[in-house]
Amino acid sequence: LSGTRVPSGTRLQGGRRVHAMDATNLKKHNDYFGSGKGLGGAHGSDVPTPVSRQRVARRAITAERDGTLPSHQPNNSSEISQMRVVIAGGGIGGLVLAIGLLKQGISVKVLERDLTAIRGEGKYRGPIQVQSNALAALQALDDEAAEQVLNYGCITGDRVNGLCDGVSGEWYCKFDTFHPAVNKGLPVTRVISRQVLQEILAERVMSLGGEAVIENGVHVVDYRQEVDRESGKKTVVAICEDGTEYRGDLLVGSDGIWSKIRHKMIGHTEANYSRYTCYTGISDFTPPDIDTVGYRVFLGHEQYFVSSDVGGGKMQWYGFHREPAGGDDMPGKRKERLMTIFGDWSDMVTDLIEATPEDDVLRRDIYDRPPIFKWTDGRVALLGDSAHAMQPNLGQGGCMAIEDAFQLSVDIQEELKRDEMNPNLDKVLKGYFRKRLVRAAAIHGMAGMAAFMASTYKAYLGEGLGPLEWMTKLKIPHPGRVSGQLVLKLTMPAVLDWVLTGYQSVLRMSGRAPLCRIEDKPLGFDESQFPTFMRDDDELLRAANADWYLTTQNDATRFHLPDEDSNLLLHLACTESSISTVADVNARQFTIQRKDGSYCISNLSQSTTVLRDGRTVSCHSPVPLRPGDEITINDVRVHVKFEHKSVALSGHGTYDRRNELVRHPELSPEPVAS
Repeated sequence: LSGTRVPSGTRLQGGRRVHAMDATNLKKHNDYFGSGKGLGGAHGSDVPTPVSRQRVARRAITAERDGTLPSHQPNNSSEISQMRVVIAGGGIGGLVLAIGLLKQGISVKVLERDLTAIRGEGKYRGPIQVQSNALAALQALDDEAAEQVLNYGCITGDRVNGLCDGVSGEWYCKFDTFHPAVNKGLPVTRVISRQVLQEILAERVMSLGGEAVIENGVHVVDYRQEVDRESGKKTVVAICEDGTEYRGDLLVGSDGIWSKIRHKMIGHTEANYSRYTCYTGISDFTPPDIDTVGYRVFLGHEQYFVSSDVGGGKMQWYGFHREPAGGDDMPGKRKERLMTIFGDWSDMVTDLIEATPEDDVLRRDIYDRPPIFKWTDGRVALLGDSAHAMQPNLGQGGCMAIEDAFQLSVDIQEELKRDEMNPNLDKVLKGYFRKRLVRAAAIHGMAGMAAFMASTYKAYLGEGLGPLEWMTKLKIPHPGRVSGQLVLKLTMPAVLDWVLTGYQSVLRMSGRAPLCRIEDKPLGFDESQFPTFMRDDDELLRAANADWYLTTQNDATRFHLPDEDSNLLLHLACTESSISTVADVNARQFTIQRKDGSYCISNLSQSTTVLRDGRTVSCHSPVPLRPGDEITINDVRVHVKFEHKSVALSGHGTYDRRNELVRHPELSPEPVAS
């Protein structure tokens, strides 16, 4: 709306002019909930502050800052609904619920302790995965907010994803999250900045109810329930840290894993430390296979590592390591410690760590809570992490909060249709709990199992056996690795289908039609290649738009390999500081040839010792090369690496595949700007 002048007391919404809340309704709103202070917080000024300090120019709503509150526009009436809901917590679940209720004309007050902090460090902590089930629930609840999330999110589900061996980088089990979604008419999984997601949801809340709906700097610590002696009307009072009270017909605790509402409802319980601390960071980095692979989980014994494309030329990563809670690192030493933990792992891990600025590496301990069987207390309900905080390994924590919010919103709507004047809200909350318990508990269990599996993985026999560690040099596959891989490959398609589409029947009952976007189709390859990539690791590797090269151990020189098939044999020799082609037959040590999209190495002489990852390359017997291989030529070590072609042109962090790759032919041409 840049350049558009909005008259005082009005604002634009979807191209329409909406008049501000009249004085009578504003007074009713403030009298019932308490003195609304808007986003300025309990101690703020009369002028509301932004949802966050960034992306202010992207705000969907333009409003005059003249001391008046923006409009409140219920869908079905110019009057504020008689029903009022207080939501403790302005995270993902609380804001999604607020959107659903406001669209019904229900008055809502969202109380958030710190809306500008993204969970803890007061620093940008990167993206969150929003999978197909949650995107579809958001679509069913509010298409406008969902459309923004779909537009701003980076699609990862349009590529191959999965588990890899941490040291070798070889695939252990691949995931196809694309076809379960599109076959059921669901959006394809995305990742989106937590901050951007929170802003989108908060702005949508304010567009529906005005900025007074969200109060920042308000910490709910207790509640009490009351019954009017004359009318019998039940109400619940949210009690804040500073003594302020907010009254409503319902109180929903969406205040996270350390929920005060949960504490009041079921008493004190300790959060469960997962035994793992997590380092995380965002790098300006372009992986070689970014066009074909969305995210990887690298497995190891008592440690694992996750990397994901998050769009805009950036990669998000998480490094998990088993150790006691409460640890810390010396200033400026986090990357150094990470390299002691993951330094001998795949280049796909170490390169990401090295590319991340020290100040951008964060650390936190991972906690969850066991499932509970009490989410409601009269007119009070729990939602999201306050009810079922889970480990992050499935990427379903925020998704479950969105499903919770959708279910509660729909249940309230159905009850109001039945009896708008005297709804049985106690019954609604109990029904919401029954409908959500099994699915949330099952996914909570799956997340814990995924964490256990990722951290107990052992590649070779002898790993983790102390004095018997020498056995790993024999590279005998660990029996657990072999059996686990078989089980995963057999069960993962069904598990993913249930996680991603298991809520589809509920969404259909709400009226959501199955649909997905043409833009969500794979861009880096033809969709028909998906099955081939899922079963053939070599084909997936060959599809990478990458340059291969050899480099000496100190990275003093690079020798680029041909990127087209050729009958030409590269006769090579190397020293500690150079790799070069050699014309003299007697000086040749090894050859490399590309054929059918793959590279092979051969030893040329009985007098030359050539090792690939510690194994002897026999004379004149070609051996396939893989990125990350270490080639030893008479005690000189050479590394095989590859990088995306865009890096040579413009460096890391500049490639955004959705902008660089061609548009789908099914799509109409870009509209001409008016």
